[in-house]
Parts: sequence; structure tokens; C-alpha cells
Amino acid sequence: MIADSQAQAQQQLRRRGHHHDDSHDPTQSETKVTDIAASSNISSDSDKYDHHYTLATESAEYAELTQAPDATEFDNIDKMVSLVLTALCLFTRLYQIGRRSVVSWDETHFGKFGANYINRTFYHDVHPPLAKMLVGLGEYLGGHNGFFAYTSGATFPEHINYTFQRAFLAVIGALVVPFAYRTCRFLGFGRSAALMAASFVLFDNAMCVISRFILLDPPLLCFTALSLLGYAGFAAQRSRPFTFVWWRWLAFTGIALGLVISSKWVGLFAIVLVGLCTIEELLAMYSDRKTMATTQLQHWAARALCLIVIPALIYVASFKMHFALLNTRGSGDYKMPSAFQALQNNSVVSIQPHDVAFGSQITMRSHLPGFGLIHANSTHQFPDRDREIIAGGVAGKQKNNWWTVVSGNFTQETTSSPVTHIGDSQLIRLAHVGTGHYLRTGRSPPYHLGWDRRVFVGGNQTTPSLWDIWRVHIVEEESPKPRAQLYTVTTTFRLFNVMSGCLLQASGSRFPKEVARQMSELICTDANTTKSEDTLWNIEQVRDKRFARADFSQLVKRRLLRDTLWINREMAMSNNGLIPDPDHYKTIESSPWTWPFLLYPMRMVSWADNSVKYYEIGNPILWWASTLCCLLYPLQMVYWLVQWQRQQAQERWQAGEFRQFWDTTKLLW
Repeated sequence: MIADSQAQAQQQLRRRGHHHDDSHDPTQSETKVTDIAASSNISSDSDKYDHHYTLATESAEYAELTQAPDATEFDNIDKMVSLVLTALCLFTRLYQIGRRSVVSWDETHFGKFGANYINRTFYHDVHPPLAKMLVGLGEYLGGHNGFFAYTSGATFPEHINYTFQRAFLAVIGALVVPFAYRTCRFLGFGRSAALMAASFVLFDNAMCVISRFILLDPPLLCFTALSLLGYAGFAAQRSRPFTFVWWRWLAFTGIALGLVISSKWVGLFAIVLVGLCTIEELLAMYSDRKTMATTQLQHWAARALCLIVIPALIYVASFKMHFALLNTRGSGDYKMPSAFQALQNNSVVSIQPHDVAFGSQITMRSHLPGFGLIHANSTHQFPDRDREIIAGGVAGKQKNNWWTVVSGNFTQETTSSPVTHIGDSQLIRLAHVGTGHYLRTGRSPPYHLGWDRRVFVGGNQTTPSLWDIWRVHIVEEESPKPRAQLYTVTTTFRLFNVMSGCLLQASGSRFPKEVARQMSELICTDANTTKSEDTLWNIEQVRDKRFARADFSQLVKRRLLRDTLWINREMAMSNNGLIPDPDHYKTIESSPWTWPFLLYPMRMVSWADNSVKYYEIGNPILWWASTLCCLLYPLQMVYWLVQWQRQQAQERWQAGEFRQFWDTTKLLW
């Protein structure tokens, strides 16, 4: 294999014009230059001679490259090997895959999420939607009606074809093996070496076990291997820039990267891998004086288009499909903006009036993702002051989220009073429905070091205060109606406290658990020290029998980019909130550094005597050997560099053996 690789490298270097041996006749090049100079009436000036020598060399090189065989071709033997590997991999993944008839491990999460796409109900999760949509597709093809709860440890009912659901994903995971074989062939491996590498993946029990459940891991592994395959195929076309096959493999790589990042955020590592290799290639091209600036710009533009734009479009498209399928109110729509909820079927936000007036009961949502609705509960009080009830943010809809809009001139309007709409610059007070107190601020010592003013609930109708008064400033109106007054869902506004001159601001930090569990801090701070989204609010719900129900499909529109950015920020916050359970450490949780050494394998299911058991552990021979190779690889590179510094093994350097070794092994490492 090494001898074949050296011969291929030498031939490629000869085509590039970088390798000169005894068989090269310099008179041939001189003859070509002489002919060009004569036909163009160019003098024999040294600078012009060098310029046209380069043109002649590049022309000859291009002519030879356009006639070179396609480096991506697979012969019949390779195709037969790939088919055999695929068949063997399917057997290892599908053999008795339905023997355990119990919802196992994370099937309780992802099986349920897949069912959401069938019953069209919205949910919230920490992962992008593509792999979960594939789970839902497998359930749909298996005849699932979408109403099985996938409770952990529950036995699958007879009408659930769980064997097909698992097999559907196992087939996707099985593609990793033929992809591995194809990738190694692209990297210059001989057929026997590529077969050995694919066999390593085939007979690794960790890869096998993780592909036998209703999980996101089979699509993730498949698309990760597809990304590596795509870049290896593109790298094999390095000597054929801007040809059709070059563009095809570059675009293929971008598509694969879009698929892997749309399945799980851990797919970002695949993007980093391809990005580092691309940066190295472009920097090497930049340092090559023979490459014209226009050519370099074309290379940069091509990679930006295929490796940045295409993955981004696929990522956004996966969320567009996600939103289109989940168009009914579900367990997770409370995480989304009010305008999004107003367009969901059966949502409480979609079946309410659009108008708001003094005397209306409302809930207010912040435009800061993760904050939720303004909330107050008499059981949550500041520990350092008496009778000051905490006002903060909660993610869900609760009875303590409701406030009555009261006039700022201390004459409380009721629902029986004449309708008086709330206009821009209007003075209002917000009376909490549950406690009867008002939302206010004051010049009290800060509870948290980051506060300029604390916001709390205090006072009542008999003891009004100027600290209760807020001035409305309307910022934007999304509906076709004029921006003259407050409306439900569509009006974005700010609230200024009249006495302190501060803005009501949502905070991304949480109260201590002993003070108010799962509540975000609400503060009032100076206008010039805050971000715009922190101080933007809208009314999410209104209760007022004086107004008729509105048709929000005529008032708001879907905003794909806004909703995609919002849900990704919510996903990130939820992901950061996942804290490992120390009681489960070394059983179902462990640190990543322990995985290559197989220090803490994982029991995936119950260990009862009468149950089918699954143990997630890699093949020790392969995992320990791979770990050793990864640790020794930098030492091997140092050895090569020392040889180069001491000018040893010059023939191997000149033959391109090191260059080929580096191009191949860096990707695998």
C-alpha cells in the first residue's frame, strides 16, 4: 500500500511540475517557451521569460489534468466489498433487534418526540430537529398513530411496531461501515487496508449497540461519517479545481455538514474538522506565489458558498419543516414568542381579544429568551425586608402571572367602566391579581450586586404610591393597525418608572434556589445601560369580556429567522441547565476523558435477571489501540520533522511520501 501511495504521489507531483528527476528533459520546456515567445513576438527579457514559462507550464498541467482519470471511481471489486460490508453490518445491527419489548434508555425521550411529529403537537428539546424528524418518519412508516407515551420501562403495546422503528434507525446507522471503506479508499488506502478499517467499525460493539435503539445517535453517526467521506472525496480532487467533480464533492461536503449539525449540536465538531482542513489548504494556497489573486478569491468564494451557506440553509430548512409539522399547541410552545403561539392550533393565545383597555387582566412576556412571563407569588419574599414580594420571570403559564391594568391617576378602572384604551405615553399601574399589590420599584439597597433597582410587589388600593406608576412607550406594532395604543401579542413596548426614571428590564440570571426556585430576576435599570431586547415587552394574554375574539392569522405572520433564532437560544439555555447527577456517576454518566480508556462503561437498561440486557462498551482491542495511536501520532510527526531538519531521508521527502502521510493521517487523527 505504501509503495502504491508513493507512486501515486510522485505521479501527481510530476503533473504539478514540482518534481524533477533524471528522466525530465528541460529542453522540452525550453522549446515550448521558445515557440510561445516566437508566436507572441515577446523579447527574451528574464522577467517576461519567467512569466510565460509559468503560463506554458500551467497550460500543460491543465491539459494533463483534464485528461486524468477520475479519482472518485470505484471498480466492481470495491462495489462488491461495500455491499458485503453493508450486509454484514445490517446483520449485526438487526439481529434480534426486537427481542427487548420494553421502552429502554432514552427511547422514552426521542420516541415521544418522534410521536409529536405524527400528532402535530409542539414540544421543546435541547437538540435540533432533523434526527428527531427521522425518528418520527420511522414511527409513521411503522404505522404508529402518535399517541403512545413511551414511558420509561413500559412494555410496547401490540399496535406499536417498535421492531420496525428500531430497524429503520439501525439501517441508517449501518451506513457508517460502507462510508468508512469509501473514505479510506479516497485517502489513498489500498483495498486490504480500507477493508481492515471498515471491519474495525463493523465489529465495534459500542457502535453496534448504540444503533439498536430509537435514538438520535444512528443518524448522527451516519451524517458524521458522511461529512468525513465528503471531505475525503473533495480532497481527492485537489488537482482538478473547478471541474464538475470538484464542485460536486465540495457541495456534497456542505450538504453533509448541514445534515450533521441539524441532527445534534455535537455535529459542530465535524464542521470544525472540515474548517481546519480548509483553512490549512487556503493558507497554503495563499503562500504560493504562483497562484493568482483572482484564483485564490474564487477558491475562498467556492468554499464559503458550499461549506457555510449550504449548511446554514439546511439548518434553517430543518426548523422550517419542524415548525410546519408541529402546528398544534403542545407541551413546549410556552417557550416560544407570543406571535408564534398565536398561530398554533388550539393555543390559548390564539383564542382571545386583540384589544386591551384599563381594567383588562393581562400577562406580560419579555423579549429576552428564557425569561418568560412576569410572575409574583406571596410565598416568595425578599429575605432582608418585610412584606416585599419578589417579582420575577417564569417560563410557563401560571395563575400568578395575571395583572390588572390600572390608571396611573389612582382611579382604578374596572371592567364595568367605559372602554378606555391605553395609548403611547400613558401612565399605568399594574395590580397583581393574586395578591392585590402593585408592581413597583424604590430606592432600596440592591439585593443582587448587578442591580441598579429592585422590582417587587407591594402596597394596595388604600396605600397608593408614586413608585407604582409606569409610563408606556410603544416601540413597534406588528399588526396592520396603527401604532397608537396597546394591543395583545402584536404591540412591543417599554415601561418607564416615573419616580426612578428607570426601565423595567428582564434579567438572564436566576434567583437563589432558597429565595425563589426557577424564577428569573426582574430589575429596573438606567436606559443607557441595557440591551434593547431586555427591556422589550408584549402582552401575551388578555381577559376582558368587553372585547370579541380576534383572528390572529390576519394580524401576525410567521417569521422563520426570528423563531429559529429564538428556539436556538432557548435550546442553549436548556442545555446549559442540564447538570449531571452525582448519584448516577460511573453508571449512566461519566467524564468524556474516561471513554477512550473504557474506564466506566454504561449499563443502558435494567439489570433484572429476567430482562434482556445491553451494555455500552467499546471493543477493548480497537479502543485501546486507537487511543494509543492517537497519543503516539504527535510523536511520529515530531520524528518526521526532526528528519527534515537534519536533512535525512531526502528521497522520501522529495517523493512526496510525507505530504501524502500528512494529508491522510491528519484527517483520521
